[in-house]
Amino acid sequence: MSQLRIYLKHDWQDVSSVCDWALLDAACAITQAGTDVLASMPAADECVAVVGASQVLCLAKTLPKIKASQLEAALPLAVEESMLGDAGDQHVVPGLTTNDGATVLYAIDKARLRSFVEACSSGSIRLRRVVPEYCLLNMRADEWSVVWDGQSGFLAMPFSQGMSLGHGDAHQAPAAFGLQWQVTAPVPSQVKVFTAAETMPQWQSIPLVRADMSFDWRTAPLSSDTPNLLWGKFKPPIRLQEWWPKVRPLFWIILIALCIEALGYNLQWWSLAHEKQTLKQSMNAVFKETFGSEVEVMDASLQMQRSLSRTRHAVGVADDADFLPLLERVSAELSTQTGEQVKGLRYTEGQLDIEVRLSGRADMDALERSWSEQGLNVQVLDVNETGERVEAHLRISTGGAR
Repeated sequence: MSQLRIYLKHDWQDVSSVCDWALLDAACAITQAGTDVLASMPAADECVAVVGASQVLCLAKTLPKIKASQLEAALPLAVEESMLGDAGDQHVVPGLTTNDGATVLYAIDKARLRSFVEACSSGSIRLRRVVPEYCLLNMRADEWSVVWDGQSGFLAMPFSQGMSLGHGDAHQAPAAFGLQWQVTAPVPSQVKVFTAAETMPQWQSIPLVRADMSFDWRTAPLSSDTPNLLWGKFKPPIRLQEWWPKVRPLFWIILIALCIEALGYNLQWWSLAHEKQTLKQSMNAVFKETFGSEVEVMDASLQMQRSLSRTRHAVGVADDADFLPLLERVSAELSTQTGEQVKGLRYTEGQLDIEVRLSGRADMDALERSWSEQGLNVQVLDVNETGERVEAHLRISTGGAR
């Protein structure tokens, strides 16, 4: 995934202002670099803006318990005493929590940040992160880092804290650095200096050591803990590639569960289909064995039932599906209902249609349940409820579940 890095300098004004930029490939190697207005910069999958240290005030404050929904509005009050102007003009972002329970806060001019975000949007730049310059340096808990050009620079401290340093020289440390050193207890064991100068500064009583590499904002690594000033109302919309790594394990679990469930259903369906086919073949074999192999079998169960009925009729024996036996089984249950009234009765080919009026829906449900338990098949063709009375058209035949 390609990444465009832009350095937001203190003199940037609007879309007509130029900025240094670098285009990185997936391995974080620089493929292009230059200085242009935002609209002329190359396209990339995402953009990270690095803000100069002098533009972001960093403070560590112990905050009271505040609801998350109220945090953005309350944070400017926490830095008010450290601001010369109106704290309400500042966009304040919470960072890491130090060992003593203080929260690191970053304050940047709200109007300036909004102007830059809107300028990137108008230039079709996918701005995803805005990072203070001093947060690009990683260090141990007992050391500081200084990026120094011989006259000025910036200081980076543990928990992504930092500040811009005023002017100094090879022998005199900047005043801001000296004050920070005096108020810090315990002081760090060493101060790592990133400088391109041949000679190291010699600041009295400060344990300075030269870093074994140079600092380059274009290729400095970004971690998940690196603070992002695009927070709160400035937070960019969520993109799939950002939350996909978090939900991917859950996605695979759900997918595997669905596959197992689908496989289980298919195995069950195959088992039932095989059982049905075996039963059908068995019934066909019994039918041919009983009535001759030359008889064509279409529906062994129905053909056997009809053949049995014809055989019974031939010897003068009534079949269960005949009118009188079927009526006798039905009427036996109807006689137990109070308020029952038979309005119509019709018999056709083993099916008995009854139009009946009952005292209530519960009586009809009781009839259906009782007839089904007797082995009769009950179909409700029509139901009309009038007050507490129920008029129903029922079709009854043999073959229900016992």
